[in-house]
Amino acid sequence: MDQGSYFRSKFEFFRSILVRAGGAMQPGASANVLDRLILFSWGKGLIAITAAMILSFLLCGFWYPYWRIADMDLWIVYNGFLLNDGLPQEYFDHPGYLNIILLSGWLRLLHAVGLLDVISLSAIPPVSEAANFARAWTYATQAGRVLSLAMAIAFVVVFAFLLRRLVRDWRIATLGAFALAFSGGLMMEMRIIRTELIAGGLVAIAFLIVIIAARSERSPWRPILLGVASLLAMLAMLNKVQAIFLICALPLVALPFGSRPDRPSGFWNGWRGWLMAALLSLFAVFLAIPAAGLITEGLTPNIAASFGLRPLIGDRFGSYQFVIAGWIGLGMVAFAVAWRVPVSELLAAIAAVIGGAALGLLALNIQHNPHDVAVVVNPLEQMYIFAVGSTPEIAQGNGLFSSQRLQFILTSAIDLAARRTFVLHSSPRPTIFLEWFVIAATVFAWRSGERKLVLQVGVLMLTVWGVDLIGMTRDLKLEYFILTDPLVVIAAALLLMKLVKLHTHPWAYPIGVALIASHIAVSQAEPVKHVFKKEGPEVLCGLYHHAKRVEQFSFCRKS
Repeated sequence: MDQGSYFRSKFEFFRSILVRAGGAMQPGASANVLDRLILFSWGKGLIAITAAMILSFLLCGFWYPYWRIADMDLWIVYNGFLLNDGLPQEYFDHPGYLNIILLSGWLRLLHAVGLLDVISLSAIPPVSEAANFARAWTYATQAGRVLSLAMAIAFVVVFAFLLRRLVRDWRIATLGAFALAFSGGLMMEMRIIRTELIAGGLVAIAFLIVIIAARSERSPWRPILLGVASLLAMLAMLNKVQAIFLICALPLVALPFGSRPDRPSGFWNGWRGWLMAALLSLFAVFLAIPAAGLITEGLTPNIAASFGLRPLIGDRFGSYQFVIAGWIGLGMVAFAVAWRVPVSELLAAIAAVIGGAALGLLALNIQHNPHDVAVVVNPLEQMYIFAVGSTPEIAQGNGLFSSQRLQFILTSAIDLAARRTFVLHSSPRPTIFLEWFVIAATVFAWRSGERKLVLQVGVLMLTVWGVDLIGMTRDLKLEYFILTDPLVVIAAALLLMKLVKLHTHPWAYPIGVALIASHIAVSQAEPVKHVFKKEGPEVLCGLYHHAKRVEQFSFCRKS
């Protein structure tokens, strides 16, 4: 294809977009807002969203200096270098286990195909060779950013397909994929190296799988789906222990999505159901035995205390972990009782969940480190250390509900409400505008008599606000948005699926256009801001505590 033909094809492509957008505003356009907002078919829509993500990444992100967002780019790349030198991981705060392992392998792959020279700490030139030193760090960091982009695209695509399976409408799923792709958290995380991307993505997919399973009362595969969700949830914990709060919400979220079948499932009421339950139980025992060894290791006082962890309740480790396990089990039993799930299916589901969680935990043996184990097994102790560091008042006073802690909760709740207005507290989080739609549509659903829908959306939004409130202990940073934004998208999709009257409402199209425009504009604010930052490599001077083997610049104070 010659240059003229190339530009003509591009011109026709963008012209077709403008023609479709203009046609949607014509008086004779479809009355259904979904038809007017969606400019492409299902496949082309996902391609367009992916292309937009790549374009945004190339314009703002890929070319950032390697030290521009050193927290956590520097630390994750550094630990990837360590693994490729045969040295142990040194960063354990989140603990970032999957990020570090994946980046280490990604660097080795790029080196094997000749695209990257320096992939280990020992191969980095000395800091005195300024150009070569910067080049080694820049190329490795850019490789990590490309990996983040690839994972973000994979997350959006998988989310879109599962959302389509849930709502049975490809148009709603396309809008949901767009809202997720252009949410503030994901749009920033796809161009940097952060642990929340993997954790948030895995938990969001687990939520969708659990909701789909809850609604699939006739499927013999429902326990398997729950096992997969359990595996993903545990893998999320391996990367960022804050996922524990979302995991604890899963039993509550699933409960209103169940339904009673018209007639009992033949599979689970017959011998095949009991056979499946027995096989899954054997599978669970087979995996739980070695996983129990990791749990015992993580709860060993000497090991946990050697990494600075202190029991959160009493003077022993392991108190609340069994409460969490019991809560999840109780939630499954409550679901089975409420929706008349056969006993064999319940037992199979419990076994699958145990097996999935055990398999996820055993992933720690890929690159075993006792510190990783201690952090994952004692998530609240690990989070408490950092919460107290940034919010000292939560450690003050006696008792669980001291006046200082209650004051912090009240202040945080007020601040959280102010952030939801966007006017009282602006935020690079366009999903706030989607929350406005969810609240308004929920009121409409209540007035329309859709009580079950209101309950389903309600538990999702309470989870969002509850987890965000906990995130206020770290000032609810931009990076945390990705943990709860997907749940807002799911809630909005459920409302669009059930409230068909909204599709032809006179205000539907302008509101839809406003939501799309706000997502595009607000989601780009933070990436663009980092382009114009004036900071230089001196920002690294305060970050070497997580990269102690890296040779420091001469202008940094040696520790």
